[in-house]
Amino acid sequence: MFIRFGIIRQKVASYQKYRCQQLFKLTCRPLSTFASACDNARLRRSVHFVPGDNDKFLSKCLDVGADTIVLDLEDSVKDKIVGRDKVNAFLSATKNELERRQTEVLVRINPVSSDESWQEDIESGFEGADGFMIPKVETKQELIMLDELLSEMEGKMVFNKNIPPKVLLPIATETPTAVLNIADIAKGPRVCAITWGCEDLSAELGSYDTREEDSGKYLHVFRHCQNMCLLAAKAAGVQAIDGIFQNIRNVDGFEAEAREAKIMGFDGKLTLHPEQVSAIHRVLAPTAEELSEAREVVSIWERKEGTGSMEVRGKMIDKPHYIRAKKVIARRSDDNVEKENSNKKSGTKNPLPSSNNTAPGSVADLHVRDTNEEVVFPRVYLGKYFEELEPGLRIRHFLTRTVTESDNVFFTCLTLNPAPIHLDHELSKGNTTELSGGGLNDVGKPLFNSMFTLALLVGMSVPEATHGTTVANLGFSEVLFPKPVYPGDTLRAETIVLDRRESRSRPTQGIVTLQHVAYNQRGEVVCKATRQALMKKR
Repeated sequence: MFIRFGIIRQKVASYQKYRCQQLFKLTCRPLSTFASACDNARLRRSVHFVPGDNDKFLSKCLDVGADTIVLDLEDSVKDKIVGRDKVNAFLSATKNELERRQTEVLVRINPVSSDESWQEDIESGFEGADGFMIPKVETKQELIMLDELLSEMEGKMVFNKNIPPKVLLPIATETPTAVLNIADIAKGPRVCAITWGCEDLSAELGSYDTREEDSGKYLHVFRHCQNMCLLAAKAAGVQAIDGIFQNIRNVDGFEAEAREAKIMGFDGKLTLHPEQVSAIHRVLAPTAEELSEAREVVSIWERKEGTGSMEVRGKMIDKPHYIRAKKVIARRSDDNVEKENSNKKSGTKNPLPSSNNTAPGSVADLHVRDTNEEVVFPRVYLGKYFEELEPGLRIRHFLTRTVTESDNVFFTCLTLNPAPIHLDHELSKGNTTELSGGGLNDVGKPLFNSMFTLALLVGMSVPEATHGTTVANLGFSEVLFPKPVYPGDTLRAETIVLDRRESRSRPTQGIVTLQHVAYNQRGEVVCKATRQALMKKR
């Protein structure tokens, strides 16, 4: 049986009070928003539902080939207790399987506004799932409450298990209030994507149906929800996932709806049947013609360094077309890559950008090969952009590190620092209990090189904060070491955004002031560093 966390009961009580009084009192600490950008690197073409209480479907779900599996504890589950036990057992049994590395696993909890013991759903999936799907969410405050809860649970587990931050995927149109708040919901903490649904909404509206009888198209009010989901997701910088297609036997109808979603700009679609999974992958994958044209646009635009409009295949293109072409290339699936690599081995030529200046070794040829290399092995950037780094944002980093004596000796020698306090055990016997911060086991150990501590702190902060989005580190305005570090200490880190401003000379970049803080296993601050970074804009 899964572990039950006492903190959950406190959070539930406070939230129920909010629901009764229609008040939500924010905590004094700034929001700990985990970067949606880091999760945008993951494909979510297919987000596939699996009933959490069905052994048959659970046993086969990892073989379906979906990018994301959603273990459902809400609508499709008759006995919630049985469902939670089965989901927890499934996650425990499969967490080390190789295929799980390629599949994101979420748990759909019951609505936080209900009395369905949604907190039990979180307990059942906390130690094995990558995150949670949140149904019937109505406000950003609900996501803030969940973020606070998950942060405390992750904080308690961080030194026992290396658990990455959980992501949230709200279904953001299931009530009229949610539709009106969808832009705010998409900007909530931990949100990696949003999706939409109309069945619950139609019940609240009193609608007789959701689609037109003749054409099968959504009625205008539900089409509006689909449009708002797409716009809100893109405005927040998260992925947009199109809703379900209920008729699982109508593959042609599903593919037609999926093609329309692709053209609109959706990143993926909810699926209910394995055939829908393979179908959405086929539809979202760019065709050979689309890839060829996109590569040509990218190649010519970059070769001419994006100066003004230019003609490609009889069409005038400018920067929006270039951006769209890059997205088309990024959407190419692993299946496309394998097919093209197979073509290369068999001597079959792939369609390449047409140009009069693509002789081997020419500048144009280098641009083409660079572009193709980016497609075959796309670079993944996890950091936040300037617009996302709002003052007050607090990011708890999932990487931790137990430092060793080898680290200390190697770094000290590497930097030509012969200070005996880092190397001499005999001299270190004089270290006092006061210097060690009260940790009696540290008495007599050499002090860790503080420059290593600083470098490690900044390094641990990179994935969720600045990876691939920083232009330059402009310097440190303050570096403090309140407590010493000794071999054997385990360090964790967090980053707080203190300030940001536009760059006066670089309109596509901005300057952000970040404060990085490192803690040891006792929760003591061992390093605090404030620095300014030049960051990219979207």
